[in-house]
Amino acid sequence: MKIVFFGAGNMASAIFTGMIEKGTVKAEDIYITSKSNRVAAMEFKESLGVNVSYDDAELCKDADYIVLASKPQNFTDVAERIRPYLEKKTKLISVMAGIHIARIQEEAGMENAVARIMPNTNAMVQYSVNGIAFSDDFDNKDELIELMASFGKNVVVGEEGMDNITAATGSGPAFLYYIYEQYAKSLEELGFSKEDAEKLTRNLVIGTGKTLSERPESFEQLRTDITSKAGTTEAGLDTLSEFKLQEMISKTLGSARDRSKKLSER
Repeated sequence: MKIVFFGAGNMASAIFTGMIEKGTVKAEDIYITSKSNRVAAMEFKESLGVNVSYDDAELCKDADYIVLASKPQNFTDVAERIRPYLEKKTKLISVMAGIHIARIQEEAGMENAVARIMPNTNAMVQYSVNGIAFSDDFDNKDELIELMASFGKNVVVGEEGMDNITAATGSGPAFLYYIYEQYAKSLEELGFSKEDAEKLTRNLVIGTGKTLSERPESFEQLRTDITSKAGTTEAGLDTLSEFKLQEMISKTLGSARDRSKKLSER
């Protein structure tokens, strides 16, 4: 199997690193190209053993999948590069937010099946949450689903659901990192050193995630289990509830979703 990545940024590297680390795809079967980030491409070649090439004909020859992981605004240029060399068997996999399947097929030549995917950078540690939408002519969907399962959990949606997936899970890690960042800063205000504040926050998040992976109870039940009547946790939660956290998160996700929709209009 030959998988070619046009782009070697955070998302692309998370995907191919996850595949290699899991053993789903051999490093020698992965090809990457990135004219805007040649240094990173060579670093991946040295550290992982992937192939690097800037010969579009060589890249497209016998490719089973071409992963379009460039910035959305650069897609037209990439499509012009690969169009003369695309083989009909090659499936196009887009990681570009806001670029619809119909536009990909039109600019790439209308002959190739397309899937839009939206993983997140947790693919690097095989814990991504992946949204997938397929074109009608995409056969053997199970193969791509299996490939993506090597670095996370999959949710198959219609294309109309991709803007929501982009906001909820594609951008989700950054939103959570921001919350953790503010938590650590608040620990510093309590008197902890910067080093201890980060260490405490990291381990709190890791431990809570471990609990979530092993206990099937709802978030509400898990919270209730550690909230004693008139205790310290209840006092903190009472204050937290005053700040309308759910409303803030809803607006955050809505803003990210709306930006994804705007990208698709360009």
